[in-house]
Amino acid sequence: MCVSNCANMSNSLSGGPKDTTAPVILKEIPKYDDINVSTKQVEITFNEYVKIKDSKTFIVSPPLKSAPTIFTRGKRVIAQFDSALNQNTTYLFDFGNAIVDLNESNPLGDYRLRFSTGDFVDSLHLSGRARHAFTFDSVKNMKVMLYKDDVDSLPFTTLPDAVANISNRGFFVVDALKSQPYRVITIEDKNNNNIYDAGEMVGFLDSMIIPVTFGSDTMTVGDYERDSISAFKYLPLVRIFQENINKQYLSEYKRDQERKVTLHFAQRYPEIHSIDFFDSDSVAFDSEKIITEKSFFCDTVTYWFTNDSLPAKMYAKIVYTKPDSVGNDVPTEATLRFKDFVKIDNKNRKPKRGEDTKDETPKLQIAVRVNETLVMETGLDLIFNAPLTKIDYEKINFYQFDDEGKNPKKTSFEITSDTSNLCRYVFNADKWESGLTYDIEFLSGAFSDIYNLQNDSVRKKIQTPNIDKFSTINLDFTNVECNYIVHLIRNKRTVQTKQIDHNGILTISFIEPDTYSIKIIEDKNNNKRWDTGSLKERRQPERVKLYELEDGKTTIKLRQGWENGLTVDIKKIFSE
Repeated sequence: MCVSNCANMSNSLSGGPKDTTAPVILKEIPKYDDINVSTKQVEITFNEYVKIKDSKTFIVSPPLKSAPTIFTRGKRVIAQFDSALNQNTTYLFDFGNAIVDLNESNPLGDYRLRFSTGDFVDSLHLSGRARHAFTFDSVKNMKVMLYKDDVDSLPFTTLPDAVANISNRGFFVVDALKSQPYRVITIEDKNNNNIYDAGEMVGFLDSMIIPVTFGSDTMTVGDYERDSISAFKYLPLVRIFQENINKQYLSEYKRDQERKVTLHFAQRYPEIHSIDFFDSDSVAFDSEKIITEKSFFCDTVTYWFTNDSLPAKMYAKIVYTKPDSVGNDVPTEATLRFKDFVKIDNKNRKPKRGEDTKDETPKLQIAVRVNETLVMETGLDLIFNAPLTKIDYEKINFYQFDDEGKNPKKTSFEITSDTSNLCRYVFNADKWESGLTYDIEFLSGAFSDIYNLQNDSVRKKIQTPNIDKFSTINLDFTNVECNYIVHLIRNKRTVQTKQIDHNGILTISFIEPDTYSIKIIEDKNNNKRWDTGSLKERRQPERVKLYELEDGKTTIKLRQGWENGLTVDIKKIFSE
C-alpha cells in the first residue's frame, strides 16, 4: 500500500501535460442500433476509469415506470432498471454530461445509446427551442415531452411516448421517433416524475408535429448550439410560462379605518353576489351611505362608510362565487367579523409635561408624489386618505417661473380622478414647458372628503427636465389590430410603459441616453397587462416580441438630443 501511495505522489510532483481528452468508448452492451434487444441493464466500457458527475442529465426515452439506477464499476458505466421494456419500441439512453473521466473530469458529452426491442429502429428527430414567454430567457431544468395522442389529460396522468432534456441555452432534440404526429409539451418537472404537476413551468405547441430526417443519426443539441443562427430560423419555438393555478377565495379582510373596510381576493374579478354590513345587534347599515371602490382588476374591494360614526363592532355577510370541494364554482356564504375599532381621544387627552400642544382636529391627509423626469407626461399624483367630495379651485395656486427662476405667473391646470382608486387624483398643467420651475400651493380647505374633513396647506416646487438632455423615440405603428403594450427596457428593467390601439405615431420622450430595447406585448383582451397561458385550456400566453432593427439587433443606442423614428409593422413582428 505504501508503495502505491508513494508512486501516486511521485507522479503528481513530476508535472507533465494535463489530460484534456474525453474517455473513449470501447464496448457497448447492447450495441448502438441493435435490434430485438431484451435486457435489464445497459453497460458501456471505456479505455479509462470514469465516474458519474451529474446524474440529473441522464434520461431514458420513452421513460420507464421506475427510473434506472446509474453507477460505475471500474472502467464501466452501468444503468440497471427493474421495469420491463416495451415490445417493438426504440429506446434512447441519453447520458448527457453525466460521464466524465476519473482524474480530470473530462466529459464524454452528448453520448446517447439507441436500440430497439423489435426488429426496426425508429430514427427520426424532432428539434426545437424553448424560451420564457415574457422574458425570452432560456429556463433551466426543463424537459420536452412528446405524446402520440392529442388528449388533454395525458400530461397530467400519463408518461410521455418520448422525452428529452432541454439545454440551458434552450435547445432540444428528441431522437428515436416514429413517422407520425406528436404533441409537444415542455415542463419543469421539479420532482422528475415525467408528469406535469401544478406549479411547474410549462409550454406547448398548438399543432402536432411530425418528426423529420436530417443531419446524421447522432444529431445532438450541441449541433444546434454551434450553429444557432440557422437553428433560430426554422426551429419551432415553445413559449414557457407559469400557469395561474390559484383558486378564488377571500384571502384577507380588515377594517383599515373607522369607516373603511377592505376585502382582498386571491384572484381577479371576483363574483360578489351580495354583501351586507351590520352591528352586533344585527342592525344593517344604510347601503346608500356606502361607497364601493374596486381596484383595476377588482381583486381588492374597498367600502367607504359616510355615516357620522360607526359602532366599535362590525360584521358583514357576503355571498360570492368560490370553488367547492370538487372544484366547481358555486355561490358561497361567509360571515365576517372585523376587529373592534377603538377610537383614540386626542382632543381631551391631557398633554404631558413639556409636550407641545397641537391642534388634534382630524384633517384630510394629502401626499404629493412626482417623478420630475416624467412630470411633463404623467403630471403629479395627489394621494388622499379618503375619497373627495369637493375641490375648491380658488384655493389652489399654480405658478410658472422664468428661465432665471423669477417673475412667477399664474398658470392654468387640471385635476382628474382615477376611476380605479377613489383616493388618487392627477394634477397636470395645461401646458408644461421644458427646463422651468413651477410652484404649486394647495391652501387649507382646498379639498374636502366624504367625512367633511379638509386638508392643511401643502406646497410643492417642481423643476421640469430640459428636453435637450434626453432622447426621443417615435414609433410609427402599422397593422394594429388590438391594444399593444410597449415597454422601454434598460438593463433588463422597464423604465417607461406606453400603450397604443390604432395605427399612428407613439412617442416616448425624456429617455436618458443609454442602450435600450423595446418590448411589445399583444394585449388582445385589453386588460392593460400581459396574461399567462393555461395548458388545460390550451391557451397560449399573450405574445411578446422584442423590436428588431434591420440588422437583426434588438438594442438601440440613444444619444442626448436625438429624435429617433422607427417603423413598427405589427403584422411582421408577430408573424412567427
